[in-house]
Amino acid sequence: MANNSASQQALADDPTFRRRVKDAFSQVAWEVINEADDVPHHLQREEYARRTVLLNLDAVATQTSPWLVNRTNIIAFETSYSFEGRATITAAGDADIRAQLLADWDIMAGVEEIPVVNP
Repeated sequence: MANNSASQQALADDPTFRRRVKDAFSQVAWEVINEADDVPHHLQREEYARRTVLLNLDAVATQTSPWLVNRTNIIAFETSYSFEGRATITAAGDADIRAQLLADWDIMAGVEEIPVVNP
């Protein structure tokens, strides 16, 4: 079955998925902090990592999960429900979550505009 708004928002609300998002944010934040100073917008990227993400991991994971589940690296993988585990699960791996956060980091840090798609 194809993913839809119901499956993706159930995934966003799943505590296990949010823990995975929180862990991915932590890993990416430290990667950004340790990146070379000559990376474009490094100071703003690092500021977002230090002051927003690392100080508020729970809030950041909760606030971003509803849109993160619809980004390419997450929605491309099947989302299903485990009745035994009583959990919504995704076939997206941890590396897929981290890759999506890295791809969106400049937008979240406010150094890149959100792309507007014209209909």
